[in-house]
Formats: sequence, C-alpha cells, structure tokens
Amino acid sequence: MAYFPMYIDLEGKKVIVVGGGKAALRKINSLLYFGAKIAVIAPKVCDDIKAIKGINVHESNVALDILQNADIVVAATRRPEINAKIGTYCNDRGIMVNVADNKELSSFLFPGVIVRGDLVVGVTTGGNSQAVSKQIRNMIDRMLPEEYEALTRKMGAYTELANVNIKSTALREEALDELVKVALSNKCVLDDKKANKVLDKYYREDAARRNA
Repeated sequence: MAYFPMYIDLEGKKVIVVGGGKAALRKINSLLYFGAKIAVIAPKVCDDIKAIKGINVHESNVALDILQNADIVVAATRRPEINAKIGTYCNDRGIMVNVADNKELSSFLFPGVIVRGDLVVGVTTGGNSQAVSKQIRNMIDRMLPEEYEALTRKMGAYTELANVNIKSTALREEALDELVKVALSNKCVLDDKKANKVLDKYYREDAARRNA
C-alpha cells in the first residue's frame, strides 16, 4: 500500500539518530534544514558527522530507555539486529521511528526532498526503489528554479491580502491563480506592480458583486 505524504513541523523537535556512519549521515543531512534538535549516539561516529554544527554527538552504546525522551528516532547502525531492537522498542511506545533498510519496522520513511525555501517536494516509492526515487527527485529538482523560493514567499503575503479583501472564495482562487500565471510567464518572478494590478481588479469585482 502507498504511503501518505504527511508534512510535519520539526522545528525544535528532539530527534535521536542511532548510528555514526554514512547511513546516519544521509538521514542527518535530510533533517538539518528543518530545525530539528539532533542527537547522535554511536560507539564510533564518522568525522563528517562530527563536523556538523548544531548537533550533539555522544560516542557510546545506546541505552534503549534514552529513546523514550525523543520525538523521533532514526535507527541507522551497521547492525540490523540492533536497528530491529530500536524499531520494536519505539513502535511499542508510539515513538515515530525510521529503521534503515527495514520499512516494516519503520513508522515513516525518508523521501527524496527538493527544497526551495518553504516550498518542499518529497518523493518516495514506499521503500521499493531508492534508485527510482533518486531519478525522479533529480528530474523535479531540475524543473524547479531557485526563483520558486521568492515566489512562494511573495504568494504567502498576497494570499493574506486576498483573504482579507476578497470575500468570494471563487474570486479569491481566480485572483491567486492569475498571480501565479503572471509569475510563471516572467520566469517565476512576480512583479509587485503587476500583482497589485491583478488584485485591484479582483477587489473591484468582489465589491461590485457584494453591492449588487
């Protein structure tokens, strides 16, 4: 069965990554942008992980009871039996857990991620093929220019204006769709004068309908 793409706010959430090798590093790099508080526990931690600023590294064996304090746990050691123990422990206690190479014990999966500011696209094959996920992720990455970051931010501000000034839901949706089309016709850059002209048109139409 396919996995539901549920986006969650990781800002300030406590994430414990058990493992200190390349698999753990990949998971950490996926989490860093999103503001999680990351602690890494492993008897030996690679230099690339140690070099990451803002995470806590503990070179020791993991005690399972430590995991009960985490919001999210990632089991990414080189030993499948340890990963399985961690997965079972977390699942029994309702702690969100990702177990490397074991989707049956994972309560969530890491997608391939494309980030443009607040615009985030995730790709997963439900753990079936990392190669397919990687290819699709790279295709989408090439399709989305960096300008989408600024466009998304601007559209957030214009959406707030539209919500306040356009009472008709249908007109509001039309206005916002037109703003995006204007931006896409200009290499994803939304000119403020053109945007305000579009909104003014819909403000007037909305007012006319309400006063009719």
